[in-house]
Amino acid sequence: MTQTSPLGKYLIGLEIRWHHSRQMNAIYRSLKLVFPVILLGSLADFFDSAWLQKTGYYYQTLGVGHWDWPLKVLRAYFRLVSAGTLGFAAILLAFAVSFYLVAAVTPHTTDRLIAGMTAVISLKFFNVNRASVLTLKPVQWLSTNLGIQGVCIGILMGLLVGNGYRWWLQRQSTVEENLPRTLSITSGWLLVMAALGLLWISTQTVGLNVAFASIVRWPFKLPHFILGLLGFSTLSSLLQWLGALGPLTTGSGQTIETAQNLAAVLNHSGWQLPHPVTLHTIVSVYTTMGGTGMVLALLLAIFLSKPDPLQRRVGWLSALPTLGNLNTPLLVGLPVMFSPTLAVPFLLAPLACTLISWACVRLQLVPAVAYPLANGTPGPLIAYLGTGGSWAALILAIINLVISTAIYYPFVKWFQLAQRGE
Repeated sequence: MTQTSPLGKYLIGLEIRWHHSRQMNAIYRSLKLVFPVILLGSLADFFDSAWLQKTGYYYQTLGVGHWDWPLKVLRAYFRLVSAGTLGFAAILLAFAVSFYLVAAVTPHTTDRLIAGMTAVISLKFFNVNRASVLTLKPVQWLSTNLGIQGVCIGILMGLLVGNGYRWWLQRQSTVEENLPRTLSITSGWLLVMAALGLLWISTQTVGLNVAFASIVRWPFKLPHFILGLLGFSTLSSLLQWLGALGPLTTGSGQTIETAQNLAAVLNHSGWQLPHPVTLHTIVSVYTTMGGTGMVLALLLAIFLSKPDPLQRRVGWLSALPTLGNLNTPLLVGLPVMFSPTLAVPFLLAPLACTLISWACVRLQLVPAVAYPLANGTPGPLIAYLGTGGSWAALILAIINLVISTAIYYPFVKWFQLAQRGE
């Protein structure tokens, strides 16, 4: 075994135990199962937003609008692919997690499939238009937590139903298929989850995902100060690591400040911004290359660390979305989600970049970003283009990327050792 620091040995052991636990094993197997679907949806989303939309980086730089393409048809097609894949990520994971948890205690495929179906239906009970239920009108289902933003909720529902179903099955005879047993277990779970769903929509006006995100982000609505920036960066990374893959909403105040910065540049000479330190000018520009967690640095660290064939394939398959700042394939494919080893740099790299970038902007070593950026702009170019071509901003972005890659590198090596069981 290669020389490893005490921290590395601890994280390797923790990662191995984490993977061998019943709950995490079911989650990791589920993430592996849905990775092809997530990858396809992310590629479709990237191509639509960056190539086919007028706000896309490649649409603007390559003049795609002048190409002889049926743009309207392609936009509809790729949006359909994205919605049909990413839009059902939570459902797929709820099914898979529950399925794999039950698979270990019953040889019957029927029990495993019904456990997965029960998790999916239970998830739907919490995604319903409350007005349509409470006014006794035809029930209208919502898709709020069914896509990638609801992955965490989907996994939790899979764990809840799968463990409950598993507990019930362990107290029954599973030698042969038993229709009355299956009917009683399924009916019991669905009736209980329907009651909980009704209780939720009767007492709450928002969905589970919205309620969860609003609770954790309320202290950082307008973080003009360094602690607010660090807190928001940490929360964003933590939520993504837990599976809440949608971005945290920054609030209308941030949008107004961004507009005021742009107006100051357009209407006045020089580069005097009224709000040089905001979430947009610091966190969004310098700490999200490749997506939340500085995932582009993770991708570079993977290629530099001589990965095994599987990780190399995941890296190459995820490279295009990652360059377009879509980190979902890499988070699911490695996986980064729920990995105790990769959680450390996933949190530390953005914090380091936030500190460095805040200091440089406050000391006026680099100008703050004012121009809006096109969707899919490669991460290292965001600061350069957003400042109207400042080389200092580009150098700062590259420095952040190098530092983040150095932070990720040892943890990626330890993660690989854990994967090999060393």
